Amino acid sequence: MTALVASRSLLVRRVIALVRAGGVVIMAGGVLGGCAATSDPAEWLPRGGGDPAAFDALSDVQRDQLALVATNLVSALVQLPETSPANVTLQVSRANSAFGNTILRALEDAGYGLQRVDADQGSHYVAYRQRFAETEAGPVTDYELLVGEVRLQREYVLDETRVFPSSLLTLEGSSAVPAEIVLDDAVFREQGGEAMGSAFISGVRSEGGGPASVREVAVNDFDEQPANRRTAPAEILESARRRRALSDAERGDAALDPTAYERTRRTVLILDDAATRTLGAGNKQAVRLLARDTREGDVFIVTACTDADGRDEASRGRGARVVEEFLGHGLTAEAVRLAPCIRASFRHASDDSPVPVEIVQYRRRLAVQP
Repeated sequence: MTALVASRSLLVRRVIALVRAGGVVIMAGGVLGGCAATSDPAEWLPRGGGDPAAFDALSDVQRDQLALVATNLVSALVQLPETSPANVTLQVSRANSAFGNTILRALEDAGYGLQRVDADQGSHYVAYRQRFAETEAGPVTDYELLVGEVRLQREYVLDETRVFPSSLLTLEGSSAVPAEIVLDDAVFREQGGEAMGSAFISGVRSEGGGPASVREVAVNDFDEQPANRRTAPAEILESARRRRALSDAERGDAALDPTAYERTRRTVLILDDAATRTLGAGNKQAVRLLARDTREGDVFIVTACTDADGRDEASRGRGARVVEEFLGHGLTAEAVRLAPCIRASFRHASDDSPVPVEIVQYRRRLAVQP
């Protein structure tokens, strides 16, 4: 633990020194969302109503820095079992600060249902803090997001044009394993680095000083992307939400006991191509009808991967999208499961023809009367 603290202090010094020298810093656990500059603060106002005046004193760059931080924290929140967007509704109060507005907008973009309250009411009430501190290594800004008993906290260093993490993300009040949380920090590289390159560590540590999830990310000057080509925060949040949905769907056993369940319906959705994440009106209607005709104990098995053995990320993404659609209609994660890849056909990597996703509905058999 002492070594971790000492290492963290050294990293903060290196981060601040590089920022001042014009270098880049990355604390990575995966891929965070870089923001393209925007001239319209409405891009970061909550759709449910925000405070435009909170952004009056900020430049476009400062708004984008806050958006980056908010996206970073919310993308981690989405992946926690206690705060999955499919299972919880968050209670929020009106935001009066720029950071608060960006947090609420990020929560909306992450797919959370938000309930407006006048005070700190509800088991999933959202609170947030932004603090400025002078440390032995230099000035840092500490950002904190709290949802009920869950707390996420991370320090960042900001300069005139960029923002970089300067600490591990601290997680409290969750049963999540640090190694299973992807911080989506790697797009900090899109801000550019030093000509000779540099590398920085980041990750997640949980309460109690348990083992931290730490990795290293290299940053170079050629990593810099034009503002209009940087990863959108919405992509980061969707990726995080997809990981949560996949984690829930793949946790259940897709092999049901045939003596306890009977197959009642098979439905095949046709998606436009192998890369799409769009279901379309017809497929969404089909899922809505299936969800409506569901009894307690029913289980849906979603098979999206039929052309390879092992892991196929594109297929998993399609399967996750179908699972999300079911969860959006109120089904639990236990009722919708994602089947592993099976070799039923072969599909060339360049094939862009429509692809099927199979949904089989199983129902518990009625107990045999003596």
